[in-house]
Amino acid sequence: MLGLLALAGCGSAVSDASALGGELRPASHPGRITLNSDAVGARCVLTNTSDGSRVAEVTTLAQVPLPRSTAIIEAACTAPGHAETTVALRPVRDFAEGIHHPQPIGTGIAQNAVVVRTGSTRRYNDTTVMLPPQPFASAEARDAWFADRATALRAAAAPGIARAQRASNATIDTPEVLQGYLAADLAALDRQKAAATIAAPAPEPEAPARRRR
Repeated sequence: MLGLLALAGCGSAVSDASALGGELRPASHPGRITLNSDAVGARCVLTNTSDGSRVAEVTTLAQVPLPRSTAIIEAACTAPGHAETTVALRPVRDFAEGIHHPQPIGTGIAQNAVVVRTGSTRRYNDTTVMLPPQPFASAEARDAWFADRATALRAAAAPGIARAQRASNATIDTPEVLQGYLAADLAALDRQKAAATIAAPAPEPEAPARRRR
């Protein structure tokens, strides 16, 4: 058994190096994440989408226990003066030192099946929820906010997609799966933009009444 584990670990080290492509490994996962928001003191309800159970209800900034799993967690956040926003917290392959993901070949087939099913080599990452203003001061302000947010979503997804393209056997999720997640996030952003409102213009001040002579 020790020999099998050693072989699986060796395969993991090689595929990890390919996937990381020179990136530094992250710090070890403490079994919790930091949940923040751009709106101070947002109230967030976290739900496990696999069974509908409530994971936590917190006010940002908060530490949320999230042990390794395969479940996607939804965080629905509200704050005065902002639109309600829900984000998906998806567990991704953990590349921290000492986390070995057996390769689905040779002696690693059975071990790979177990870790894929249990999520024992996945982790959740710290997340900041961005809640758009409600209402926006102008259509231009709305368009700029959502354009910046779409750019940020693409930038956040790019490293994971690149790792999967370099070595999908190491990342668990294929590039197509990760690109699908990005597409879902961008579609949700488009729906939020469509529902956004614009503040009514301030009324014109009345002209002072002319005095009679």
